[in-house]
Amino acid sequence: MAVYMKRTNSDGTVRILAQVNVRPFDRVSKYHPDRKAAKAWAESLEAELKKRRENRDAVRPDLGSLTLAKLIEEFLADPETKRLRYYDDLERLLAWFVNRFGSTRALELNVLTLREARESLRRGRMNATANRYLSALRSAWNWARASGLVPNEKLWPQRLMLTEPKGRTRFLTDDELRRLLGAARRHSARMLAAITLAVATGMRQGELLRLDWSDVDFVKKTVRIHITKNDDARTVHLPESAAEAFHELRRSRVVGVTHIFTGRRGARLTKAELDARWRRVKKAAKLEDFRWHDLRHTAASFLAQSGASLVEIGAVLGHRSPSVTARYAHMVQGAPVTGHDKVDAKLRGGLQP
Repeated sequence: MAVYMKRTNSDGTVRILAQVNVRPFDRVSKYHPDRKAAKAWAESLEAELKKRRENRDAVRPDLGSLTLAKLIEEFLADPETKRLRYYDDLERLLAWFVNRFGSTRALELNVLTLREARESLRRGRMNATANRYLSALRSAWNWARASGLVPNEKLWPQRLMLTEPKGRTRFLTDDELRRLLGAARRHSARMLAAITLAVATGMRQGELLRLDWSDVDFVKKTVRIHITKNDDARTVHLPESAAEAFHELRRSRVVGVTHIFTGRRGARLTKAELDARWRRVKKAAKLEDFRWHDLRHTAASFLAQSGASLVEIGAVLGHRSPSVTARYAHMVQGAPVTGHDKVDAKLRGGLQP
């Protein structure tokens, strides 16, 4: 049964404190502007907790008081979560929800709250970026359902994600590349090496940040990428330009002993630190409508323009599905492929009288 108590604020206004106590769950309290709101909240929570008790669901005793911040904290502390290759991204994205909706109780998280969060996220962000934040929270929520933190039937709302435009293939022109490399060189040896490597190999940002010096073979001119988006390790060619940028980085004072790209005190450079430096370099190069991921598109586009086949481009970028590489198909249409010259020789030989 719920208990209601009147509280008077220092300014003379009145609030109603509602307390719900349903064993074996912890007591839950919350202030409301009036008794009607307090009663509606208390009756809803009481009914939910009694339902859980009657069904003997395996849920936590603190179900009623469990906040979104606590749910996210336990999700990020789970050993399986910590092993995810994109853990740092998850932590960063979920921090946004902790700051804005952390005190919201898990049982009160509903489609209206999530739509409010979505509208806040889309201000100043692209739809794809806002969806990444929502996807991170969805992962935490589904983990909580499977772990018994919240009732299993509390499904993530449908049709919450924003519509995303079709994948684009924005890449650097020769003039933009020259300006970008110049700005990167003026900024630091670290940024010159990072940008050069991204364009030379098509590495994803996360792959690049996880590189160690032991992954680079300067003799064989290769770089080994152990952790990838599709979990397939791959080895990529290290062009001379990237090798030289690495050597210049080694001669600088920001080089790490183990990690290639380091931040403060020799720790591995984080995505946030790289993004902050990238924004300064991009502004200095006067690049518009260009993201870090477009460096990867640039690598693929330059390969296509230089005669690489779609299969070769897919192998360099680490695409598991040919359909992903197909976005560059228009750039290789009509270009000769390996073996064209031999087929031509056979035909010319067969045409000899």
